[in-house]
Amino acid sequence: MVFMHANASHCPLCHQPNHCALAAQRESDTCWCHHQEFPPKAQLSKAQLPKAIAPDVCICQACAEALRLEVKLGVKRVD
Repeated sequence: MVFMHANASHCPLCHQPNHCALAAQRESDTCWCHHQEFPPKAQLSKAQLPKAIAPDVCICQACAEALRLEVKLGVKRVD
């Protein structure tokens, strides 16, 4: 089953608020993500970042941290 995420203000992975400045119609440089480092997309497995996620929808801080930790530990999701 594939879920398409239609609300840009919610994380497409956990469906919680993502606190995206752009979705809240604020300046992009005020967004929390501008102060974060993200793992390279090539290091993420397909299970970690499904194709059904629109490229212009932001994940939340909790999911970003979980992805960073999974990449650091070399964890591969099976869900």
